[in-house]
Amino acid sequence: MRHLFHIASGATAAVTVPFERLDEVRASDGWLWLDVTDFAHADVAEIGTHFGLDALEVEDVLDWSKFPKVEEREDHALIVGHGLSATADRLTTVEYDVFIGDRFLVTFHLEDLPGFAWGRSHVVQSGVLNGSGPDLLWARIAEVGAASFRPLVEGLDARIDDLEDRAIAGIPSVPGEVLALRRDSHTLGQVVSAQRDIFRILGSEEYPGIGRQGRRRLTHVYDDYSRLTRSLEAAPVLLASVLESYRGTIAERANEVMKVLTVFAAIVLPLSLIAGVYGMNFRHMPELLWRWGYLGVMVLMVLVGVGLWIYFGRRGFIGGPRLGAVPGLVGKGLVELVKITADVAWKPANLLIDLARESPPDEKGEKPD
Repeated sequence: MRHLFHIASGATAAVTVPFERLDEVRASDGWLWLDVTDFAHADVAEIGTHFGLDALEVEDVLDWSKFPKVEEREDHALIVGHGLSATADRLTTVEYDVFIGDRFLVTFHLEDLPGFAWGRSHVVQSGVLNGSGPDLLWARIAEVGAASFRPLVEGLDARIDDLEDRAIAGIPSVPGEVLALRRDSHTLGQVVSAQRDIFRILGSEEYPGIGRQGRRRLTHVYDDYSRLTRSLEAAPVLLASVLESYRGTIAERANEVMKVLTVFAAIVLPLSLIAGVYGMNFRHMPELLWRWGYLGVMVLMVLVGVGLWIYFGRRGFIGGPRLGAVPGLVGKGLVELVKITADVAWKPANLLIDLARESPPDEKGEKPD
């Protein structure tokens, strides 16, 4: 798909033009934006002849590059960036290529990324361009592209918070979800940090086709990606903490099971001793012919078992807090800390107010500040 837009000198909106009129539009006043999606080698070569792209630039468009970059040419700049693919089953990246000059903006991308889709839908609206050039249009497209990452980063934070509660509850699916989030956060972090570096260069150095106002606008894009990068840097540590919490919960449950089994073994051991002594069938064994011997031994075993259970319970060997009640208590300590901090912060202010009310007026009849 080839989307060609022409912006006349001083115009506040673009006009959609058929691609066949490209040479005519290039010869007229104003500037143009050519957005190309789902392209082949012949399409890139044909467009390259119109804008004077060399063989290496055509190759950059056709070959997928893992690393973004910015290159300077005689009359334009080449920007290779990455966005997130919305068609894959897992989080992957997709490349886009931007050629920007004084009177043209040419963009190539196999998938329709949010920034470019926004640009095509808004560039024809009156007042959007407001006399801007290709550099400012590209800066606005880049701003929308940076904004599209924000819901992903916020969603990652929300997923981590949810996983923390599930890890404390010992949900078996937590390790798999942590590993999946760790992989996706790594991919997301690579894309965001690489984009940050690209826009840092574009906002601080001079390139053909990018003026002073364009660099200032691209600096804002760099700030957006910097904030996203700082948020993503904490994700691996938080996910590792979630995994450790899950392992701790499972280990605690295993300890509870082992504790109960040990207690039962300790209770059964004296009962086995009593049964073993009573079961020794010697002819001259004392109490062997007692009429109530069997009932007496059963009562003794019950009393010993119950007594040992009560003893172990009082010593804390069995019982304890329920793990299911733990997630509801998470974070309450911080709430108390906030309340204490608020009280301490308000006391000096209230004290100053009281002193101002009680202070006598000065010689002019005015109270001191």
